[in-house]
Amino acid sequence: MKNHYLDQRIRIKKPKLSDTEQKIANYLVHSEEALAHKTLDELANEIGVSQSSVYQFVKRIGYGGFQEFKIDIARNSNYQPTFQSVNTMSGTEDITSEDSSIDIAKKVLQSNLHSLSNSTHFITEELLDNALALIYSAKTLHFFGQGGSTIVAFDSFHKFIRTKYRCNYVFDYHMQLSFATKLTSEDCVFIFSHSGQTKESINLARQVKKTDAKLITLTGNGGSELVSLSDEAIIVVTEESLFRTEALSSRIGYLTVMDILYTNVMHHNYDQNTDSLKKIRDNISTTKVDPHNFMM
Repeated sequence: MKNHYLDQRIRIKKPKLSDTEQKIANYLVHSEEALAHKTLDELANEIGVSQSSVYQFVKRIGYGGFQEFKIDIARNSNYQPTFQSVNTMSGTEDITSEDSSIDIAKKVLQSNLHSLSNSTHFITEELLDNALALIYSAKTLHFFGQGGSTIVAFDSFHKFIRTKYRCNYVFDYHMQLSFATKLTSEDCVFIFSHSGQTKESINLARQVKKTDAKLITLTGNGGSELVSLSDEAIIVVTEESLFRTEALSSRIGYLTVMDILYTNVMHHNYDQNTDSLKKIRDNISTTKVDPHNFMM
């Protein structure tokens, strides 16, 4: 039986695990034993590695020590992906050609709920506070992405332009590189890349790091160079299905993370942000037809 909680936690680090760490990871994720009741010595013997290797592994995936690992595993022993407990339907991988349109609709919905639950499961108060501190110290926010990630970047720009901050969105990669030369300590840059391996995104991050600007990345690859270049990185974890790649499934997670940051920002400087929002709404209202002046 798969330990979904550990699977999600380990997946963030998986790209850079050594062979020994991969062995430990596979055992922990697929172990049907009560891990919370194992001693360090018992677990090491069952896996066939040293106690030190197990101890270092649990620290690698974010625990302060083996005891903390056991307590957390016990606390989350009943964790299951959301879609497995709603209407007994699983994700889109269970869709067949025999399904009705409403069955497919329900399964897609459950898959989105699953993606949302998993992708935001490891967001902590510390992570949010660190990212928000970078935003609060800036005067201008920039949103960059390549390919499908440009959609998330543009949506984020569309949200944050309502705040007191100046905001910038550049679609073209060469223009992004050009614009990066203008960045200062008053700028905070968001780069979105689900794979974390897009050459353009990594190169852009390298250019940003040559400046005094702060860099926040959202990615699905916790072991990527993109993360190492970031001042703060938010990892969004998802699974692939037959017709939806990880990048497509993760989009709802990225949009939700940005919603969380946006809402925090709006309430941080409530009066200034409310004033900014009112001005935008007033300007946009000029594009609407006045129903009282409408003549049939």
